[in-house]
Amino acid sequence: MEMNDDRQLYSTEIKELLRESLSRMIEGEFSSHTDDPVFVTRQSYPMFARVESLPLYPKLIPEVILSWAKLDTTQEFRPEDILVLDLETSGLGRGRTVAIMIGLGYFQDGEFYVEQIFLPDFDAEEHSFDRLRELCESRSLLITFNGKTFDVPVLESRLLYHQIWLNLRELQHLDLLHIARRLWKRKLPSCALETIEYYVLGHIRDQELDLPGCDIPQAYFDYLTTGETELIKRIFMHNQDDILHTAALFTLICDSCNYPPAQGLDPRIDYHALARLHLSQEQPDLAKRILLDMLSQGMVNPEALHELGTIFKREKDIEQALASYQIAADLRHPPSMLECAKILERQKDYSPALALSQEVLSLEEGRYMRDPKLIFEVQKRINRLQRKLGKK
Repeated sequence: MEMNDDRQLYSTEIKELLRESLSRMIEGEFSSHTDDPVFVTRQSYPMFARVESLPLYPKLIPEVILSWAKLDTTQEFRPEDILVLDLETSGLGRGRTVAIMIGLGYFQDGEFYVEQIFLPDFDAEEHSFDRLRELCESRSLLITFNGKTFDVPVLESRLLYHQIWLNLRELQHLDLLHIARRLWKRKLPSCALETIEYYVLGHIRDQELDLPGCDIPQAYFDYLTTGETELIKRIFMHNQDDILHTAALFTLICDSCNYPPAQGLDPRIDYHALARLHLSQEQPDLAKRILLDMLSQGMVNPEALHELGTIFKREKDIEQALASYQIAADLRHPPSMLECAKILERQKDYSPALALSQEVLSLEEGRYMRDPKLIFEVQKRINRLQRKLGKK
C-alpha cells in the first residue's frame, strides 16, 4: 500500500512539473477540474476582417454546396451555427489514437475564436470533451478538413472508451476535403490542406514556427518524457493555422460557388470543375454560363469545350454544339472529334466525318494503353461512312 502511495505521489509530481512547464511557455489556463485539468488557449479574430488577406466567413453558403454535401438546403445558416474542428493526435492512424489537442473555431459576439484544448498528460483526456460537447449542443454545422475519415472517428473511439455520450453524427457535416478534390484535383499536385494553402490561399507556413503533422506525435511523447515545450508551442501554431485556413477555405469555396463572382473570374478557381459541380446538381443553365464566360475570357481547354458542346447537344442546339466540339477537335481532343463526326454524319457531310473518325482511330491506336471498345466503335463508324461515300 505504501509503495502504491509513493508511485501515486511521484506521478502527481511529474504531472505538476509538466503543467508548470506548459504554463511558462504558452499563454493559456487550466480548466477547473480538480484532478487532471486540461490546458486551454483562446484567441479571437475580427469576424469580417481578413487574416493574412483571407476572409473568415462567406457572404452566403450557396445552395449548390449544401445540396452536393446532402445538407439541409432549407436551413439558413448563421455564423453562430458553425463549428470548425481539427485534431492533433498521438498517432497518424485511427486505431488507439488519442486526440492530444482538440482545436475548435467558432463565431461569437461578432468575432471568430480559435480555442485549443490540450492534454498536459494522457490522464486529462476524459476532461477534454466537456467544451466540445458544450459547443456541439449550440452549433448545427460542423466544418472539417478530412474530418469524416479521421477526426470524427478518432473522437468517437475515445468517447466510447470513456463511456461519454456525444453523437457527433447529429451535426450536419461539411468535409472540405471532398469538395476541394472536386474543385482542384486537376489543378493541384495534391489536395492536402497545406498544398491548398500554398497554391490557392497563397500562404507558406513558417518552418521555424510550424511543426509538420507527421512530427507531432513524437514531439508530444518527448514533452511527456522531458517536459520540453518548445515543440509543443509549435503544435499550437500548427493547429491554429489549420483552424484559420479551414475557415478561410470554406469562405473561398462558398464565395467562388456563388456565381457570378463580384470581382470577376478568380484565377485560383477551376471554373470547369465548378461548372461540373453545378451540372451534378441539375443546374445546367448556370454551368453553361460559367463555361461561356470561360470561353469569352480565353480560359479554354478541350475538356471544358467538350462539356459545353454536350450541354448544347442536350438542349438540341446542334449548331452551337458543333461549334464547341469543333474548337476542341482543332485542339486534337478525341472525344470532341468523335462528337463532331457524329453530328456531321447526321448532316450527311460524310467526308469530314470520315476524316475525323480516321484521325481518332489513329490517335487511339498510337496510345500505349488502348481502348479496344473505342477502337471497335470507331472502326464501325469508319466502315459505315466509307459505304455511304461509296453509294454517294
